Amino acid sequence: MTDPTHPLFGRRFPVLSITHPPGRPGHVLVAYRSGTRLRIPVRATDLALDVPLRPRTKLTRAALLDLLSLVQECDDSCPDPPSAFGAGSPTT
Repeated sequence: MTDPTHPLFGRRFPVLSITHPPGRPGHVLVAYRSGTRLRIPVRATDLALDVPLRPRTKLTRAALLDLLSLVQECDDSCPDPPSAFGAGSPTT
């Protein structure tokens, strides 16, 4: 598996068959565990004929911007965490 966004990224499997139907994306049938077979898109493997450059992470620019927006929103509206030390701290 060469697609970093695929859950099985980095794993290797014995190939049972490959399909390349005209006008549709192909699939690779691989042996998994205990006789189970998995049908994986060819584009998620190194068997793809024209592999487009893929991001090396599952995070996209849009996801990062959403995360930064959430952090900024929390900074603006979340109360400061309680201090572990000071006059209001319990004594032992």
